[in-house]
Amino acid sequence: MPQVALQRSLSVPAVPARSAASSIMHAIEEQRDDWHEFALYLNFGSLGFPDVGYVAVPVKIEGVNEILDPRHEIRFTMRALRGAEAFPTFNGAIGVDATGPSNAQLWLAGDYQVPAHGFGGIFDQTLAHGAAKKSLDNMLNELADAIEARVQQRERANARYRLIFNTGD
Repeated sequence: MPQVALQRSLSVPAVPARSAASSIMHAIEEQRDDWHEFALYLNFGSLGFPDVGYVAVPVKIEGVNEILDPRHEIRFTMRALRGAEAFPTFNGAIGVDATGPSNAQLWLAGDYQVPAHGFGGIFDQTLAHGAAKKSLDNMLNELADAIEARVQQRERANARYRLIFNTGD
């Protein structure tokens, strides 16, 4: 089984980033809010074709389980929403580690099973140019951007609240 270990730096503190990651993963699992059509995508250029578009595969995330100790992680299983037997199944986790007082690191790790066993692995690494890993990297970037946006939005809301209700004290 191919394994994946990807990381991306976040420009927000770890504690609110963990909260945002948890709520986003649950929203994806429940297919609600802006996450009801969550899909993995891959640019044609990544597959060796002219870079004129992308392929998107709607996915479902199941079994979201958050573990806090000894390291924060949110475990899940992800498979294609339709035609799951034709696409890899990912079993893994994401997590947020503190890297400083106002920075964190989002990581994604796990393994995926490609269809058609041995042939699927050869296809993924040769003709598909590691498409499964690249689509997981795109997922990590999308989640990181969403986590940062959610934390920053919450901080702006808290700042407005403090400004409005703490004036004159």
